[in-house]
Amino acid sequence: MRPFSCFSLPVLLVLASLALAACDSVEERAEARYQSGLALIESGDLDRAIVELRSVFDLAPNHLQARQKLAELLLNHRGNVQGAYSQYLRMAEQYPDDLDTRVVLAELAFSGGNWEELTRHGERANALAPDDTRVQAISAVMAYRAAALEEDNAARREHARTVARLLEGDPDSRMLRNVLIDNHVREGEFTDALAGVDWMLEQDPNDVRMWRQRQRLLAQLQDFDAMEAQLIEMVERFADDDTHKQTLLRFYMAREEQDKAETFLRDLAAASEEIGPRLDLIQFITQLRGIEAAREEMVDVLAAFPDDMRLRVLDAGLDFQAGLADEAIAKLEALLETDSDSASADDARVALAQMLLRTGNEVGARARVEEVLAANPENANALKMRAGWLIESDNTDEAVAALRTALDAQPEDARAMTLMAEAHMRAGRRDLARDFLALAVDASGNAPAESIRYARLLMDEERYVQAEDILLPSLRLVPQNPELLLILGQLYLSMEDLGRVEQVVASLRQIGEPATDEVANQLEAERINRQLGSEEALSYLTSVANSANATLASKISLVRAGIATGKVEDARKVAGELLTESPNNPAIKSIVAAVESVGGDLDRAAELYEEILEQSPEQGRIWLQLSQVKARQGDMEGSREVLERGLAAVPNDINLLWAQASVAERDGDIETAIGIYEGLYENNSSTLVIANNLASLLSTHRTDEESLDRAWTISRRMRDTEVPAMQDTYGWITHRRGDSAEALPYLQSAREGLPNDALVAYHLAEVYRALGRTKEALETYRQSVAIAGTIDTRPQIADARAKITELETAAETENQ
Repeated sequence: MRPFSCFSLPVLLVLASLALAACDSVEERAEARYQSGLALIESGDLDRAIVELRSVFDLAPNHLQARQKLAELLLNHRGNVQGAYSQYLRMAEQYPDDLDTRVVLAELAFSGGNWEELTRHGERANALAPDDTRVQAISAVMAYRAAALEEDNAARREHARTVARLLEGDPDSRMLRNVLIDNHVREGEFTDALAGVDWMLEQDPNDVRMWRQRQRLLAQLQDFDAMEAQLIEMVERFADDDTHKQTLLRFYMAREEQDKAETFLRDLAAASEEIGPRLDLIQFITQLRGIEAAREEMVDVLAAFPDDMRLRVLDAGLDFQAGLADEAIAKLEALLETDSDSASADDARVALAQMLLRTGNEVGARARVEEVLAANPENANALKMRAGWLIESDNTDEAVAALRTALDAQPEDARAMTLMAEAHMRAGRRDLARDFLALAVDASGNAPAESIRYARLLMDEERYVQAEDILLPSLRLVPQNPELLLILGQLYLSMEDLGRVEQVVASLRQIGEPATDEVANQLEAERINRQLGSEEALSYLTSVANSANATLASKISLVRAGIATGKVEDARKVAGELLTESPNNPAIKSIVAAVESVGGDLDRAAELYEEILEQSPEQGRIWLQLSQVKARQGDMEGSREVLERGLAAVPNDINLLWAQASVAERDGDIETAIGIYEGLYENNSSTLVIANNLASLLSTHRTDEESLDRAWTISRRMRDTEVPAMQDTYGWITHRRGDSAEALPYLQSAREGLPNDALVAYHLAEVYRALGRTKEALETYRQSVAIAGTIDTRPQIADARAKITELETAAETENQ
């Protein structure tokens, strides 16, 4: 190493001082840019201020004041809530004990309906400063929400009183006022709620969610003139959001004001030089008067916009709706060959992908979607299609990421929110799924499909009042929607509110369609059954079947009711009369065969099923019923042979494949059963029972980690299930993954629900043993063996016998 010269020390000192000066200059330059940003804010040049503040972080990433100012500008100047939230999150990471940051994050999480983040930041703020009034407001909101979710009305009202008191001290708090509006709605105080919403809209006239809340309140108050006026205002105010236009059209159609709806759309088209309103008019004409009328309407539009790709895509869509799938696909493919780079080309590609998917060409559909996303990774429609496939394949994290991007591009996309709910449900995150279904209802303007989907989830959870709150605003917009009326009738049956079941039945009858009359009959029969008993219900169905307006469906319903109530001879008589009237009707032969099967004449039932299959071999359900009859006759080989014949005729029939898997499982051929369920799951991964059966077989009969991981991925959605078989599956997999304590309540509940299942008992015994509860384990092993019997050779039962001996020996040794 070369020695220092006499000049070395002074040179080093100079270099060191220069380095320190450079460090100081970086901090000074960062501060200078921050001050420059403040000056730009002062002068009103906010966009340049944002650029200047961002540049501060290139020099000083932890500059708190600059990040605070940037977050405030993004939120208040640009309305970029997500961007502001990201900045506040960075502050929380850098300064975890900064109270103001935590408060703002909690408030933003509340406004975005992100309850997990509200809880996270709210709890941290409470730990930092429980006496701060802002923190007390956040805590009161969290407590209110928890009570509302638990349907603890007394606690909810108490927390609402706390919120009202806090609002007196902070009258400008939108968060607190939001909670009071919700409480007014739950209490039926719609006028007070409306006053609160109007206050909110005075503060922010462009708050679309408040406008939608106002619309729902007007529906509750049945102020339909005000509803119409508001919907028209929303169409004008939020011109880029078609949701409000669709809601207004549903409103007009429900009131049988088709001319008003058409005039509204024609006025919009006439007032615009763009093609969009004309496309809306053509689509409306399609729904109102059919495809030919739409094509006539399209003539003038084609003349005005001869080269517009969106019009060409709509033209192909009309072909597809008319049943000309090949022609429609060919049109779009030719269109993309000649014009692949226009602004609307991606819309054409997505439309083509949707057509390909509906015609069974998933490979082609995926290719088109990937083509779109390669050029534009933020295309919302393509992202939604990709997310659907990811959910089906259980790649829920990737699906959520894709849908977040889609929602960034289209924040009020109800379809994206619904898919997000499906992804969270598949991953076992039921609370998040519920939140996104609620957001989808809101974003859709209370559309029937979104309302029904959310209501069904709430009904599954026995949250009947909340389900009613979702269905009624939708029904007020479309009061004669059969699907809404049906689920509302089912809801009132679940609530034992039989008086309102009668009201639903009356509404269904007002529609005057055979299908809705049949639904009304079924609801009315069940109401009578609940109120007066099965004999009266059967008498009612008999009167319907014998009336002058009786339909075949009503007579078949009477036969089925006779079977269900044990009146087999009465059912046989009615069925025989139907067969005499229509001896070659397959539907009637099927119901007669069902009666004969229940009545014990299996030969006659088999004969009738064979006759049906000779006429219509594509009916998988009949093949299955014939196979079941053969099994009841003791002809197991014949039962298998029928399944094979059925699958030769209908190769992909889900019920026949399911039955074949059940036979293989019963015969101990587990790998064959798993193989069949794997195929079923690939095509029907959203079907819970298929998911359960596959996960159960993988976790019960295989011991490798790969199979266990796959079983876990499939079973995550069963985390909150109340179905005993699914509780057993989820509990057993959880135990095998090492969490026996979490598994225990699931398996205890499964054991109660399935008291005669030896494997369920065995699974519970294994968990007791893992938790050191040996006495309970021994007793439950004994129960498992007793249920199985002496000839059961399954490895789990053999293991149970061995464990009994082991535990008994250990107990004897302990007592000596």
